[in-house]
Amino acid sequence: MGLDETIERRWGQRIAARGIYRDPVRSSHEHVVKASGLRWISLMLLAAIPWAQRVWALPFLTVLPPSERYHEQRGNRHKTLTDWARQMLKQVRRWLPTRDIFDFF
Repeated sequence: MGLDETIERRWGQRIAARGIYRDPVRSSHEHVVKASGLRWISLMLLAAIPWAQRVWALPFLTVLPPSERYHEQRGNRHKTLTDWARQMLKQVRRWLPTRDIFDFF
């Protein structure tokens, strides 16, 4: 399994969970580019496809972790990306209790 995050660029007053994030594609070590939008985390099954000669990442669980500002405005505790990833992996363990997925929780 693999985890990845992506930024969906969104603007507008009605996008509540929007935040300002560092754009990993357009940024470098010296130059930081910020992007406004929604940050998504996807949990993917890594499958070796013989005819493609590559490993494909097949997403099966995606969550929208709201920005820190979103939680502050509502008086909620902000969860980090690591917290969200841990929660996603625990959910997969609940779905597949007989499978040996991860033992570090």
